[in-house]
Amino acid sequence: MTTVANKAGRAGRAGRADTSEAGAQERIARLEHRLGDLDDPGNPLGVEQLLAADAAGRPLAAAERALDEFGLNAEFVPARLGGRLERLDVLARVLRAVFRRDASLGLGYGVTSYLAGVIVWADGTAAQQRAVADLLLGGGRIACAYPEPPTGNDFLRNRFSALAQGAGYRLNGRKEALNNAARAQSLLIFADGPDAGQGSSAFLIEGPDADSASAALLGRYETTGIRGCLVHGLQFCAHPVTTQQLVGRAGAAGELARRAFPLTRAIGPSMALGCADTALRTTVAFARSRRLRSRASLQSPRTRTALADAFADLLLCDALGLVATRAVHELPRQSNTFSAAVKYLLPTVLTEAVYDLSIVLGSESYARSGSYGIFQKAVRDLPMIGLGSAGGAASRGVLIDHLLQVPGLRAPGGGQAPAALFQPFGDDLAPVRPDELVLAPDGDCLLGSLESSMAHAAAAHGEFAAHLGESAARLGAELSALRAACTALGSRPGERAVSPRAYALADRYALIAAGAACLGTWRHQAGSGGFLGEPLWAVMALARILRRLDSTAAAAPAAAADRFVHELLSRFEDARSYDLYATSIGR
Repeated sequence: MTTVANKAGRAGRAGRADTSEAGAQERIARLEHRLGDLDDPGNPLGVEQLLAADAAGRPLAAAERALDEFGLNAEFVPARLGGRLERLDVLARVLRAVFRRDASLGLGYGVTSYLAGVIVWADGTAAQQRAVADLLLGGGRIACAYPEPPTGNDFLRNRFSALAQGAGYRLNGRKEALNNAARAQSLLIFADGPDAGQGSSAFLIEGPDADSASAALLGRYETTGIRGCLVHGLQFCAHPVTTQQLVGRAGAAGELARRAFPLTRAIGPSMALGCADTALRTTVAFARSRRLRSRASLQSPRTRTALADAFADLLLCDALGLVATRAVHELPRQSNTFSAAVKYLLPTVLTEAVYDLSIVLGSESYARSGSYGIFQKAVRDLPMIGLGSAGGAASRGVLIDHLLQVPGLRAPGGGQAPAALFQPFGDDLAPVRPDELVLAPDGDCLLGSLESSMAHAAAAHGEFAAHLGESAARLGAELSALRAACTALGSRPGERAVSPRAYALADRYALIAAGAACLGTWRHQAGSGGFLGEPLWAVMALARILRRLDSTAAAAPAAAADRFVHELLSRFEDARSYDLYATSIGR
């Protein structure tokens, strides 16, 4: 481990960071200011420069320097080790500012380092944790090769293997696509044992050396989206590693990965809201520029519907992402389910939303340069967010297992979901307890909260309150039907995990969970006087969810849609984000 630390050079250690909500908001504002206005022609980190870098298939060097100056890597390092990482929801919000400009920049600069870091923070030795913290705080990178679950996305079944030899191991095998493998100072590698049933082990090793005869960097892997990410293959041939480079126990890496998945699954899609935000903002700019009689103008019902639907989709995705990232702190045993729902649902919803917006832009949605070129980039980048070892297929498997294990979908002991789960600006979160992340779920507080939220919605006052109560009741009826179907599924073993019926129930679970997250977030902000405390946004979000659950469900009231579009245009004029936080951007 000494050599890994040395490769970081004299790593700068951050002082004690302000990890409060006020500190988080200050950091986000500072990062937004540093990255600047995306549409400003004079901004060296603007649309023109980002699109040129994307076309060339390279990271934008000026943007990476800006993130170096901001110290973005500190967001991936726990506060106890000198970084700023304490709350997962804050990490997602900070990185959202980067994804708003370029998904490649968000993934390529640091998210890969976070994915590797969570393993080391939970199971590495004190020396390994210190070395990786110094590496990241000093501006270095670490790449990772997670194992593929049986239901994962790796159809090639690329693997590394580790054979015990003498006082150490020999690594063999290859992986075709590792982000940042070519420029990482350190690698976190998961390698299978030589025989079936022996389990896999994790190793923290140095990055590939061009002079090494046993570790070879393969050619770059070209992708349709996130073109600025430097993705290469890696091959080992009897590559020597020591027992000191082992992370955790030998053969126990599968448990390490399962413990990490609640910490990683929800983060990427939640960050990617920034990418969808830019697509929506670009479409609003396009619609505002159209003549009154144009079918794409803001006066067109079709355009207004598309914009309102996309805005509602971003809010419902953010609500589910909020619950999943905060559940890691508050409900560790259930967090794997909620994070799987995020990984399964959000990439699909966001990709569909951007496709619907493309109809408004028409031929301009294909532009690769100019004022609307950034939209086409979002179209290509967003589908890539759902890939990875814990991607959509693996996440659906987690949801199906949950439906079989907890068919009642209620909170344990008839209790209530913690209020902190639904509070976007709440500071008071429990520390992450890694050992509890691998325990079987003890209930489902999110769906179990729906009955209480329904009661609050039924008693709500103000404009659109009646519509909110009706929508909440319909969602409750969908939950009752889901519970009955899960009980029936469990009674017929032949139709369990791999049947089309089980897949359909997983789809419905994810949508109902998103609805419960929206209602819970509204309920705990009601009376606050702000936008989140009004029934309007919850009515619009639930309308989107209910239409996906039942194609015959009614659309939101026209008056609500008009008010919602007014909020959307107000955020455009004021340069505020299209998520739960309405963050000032690019100023």
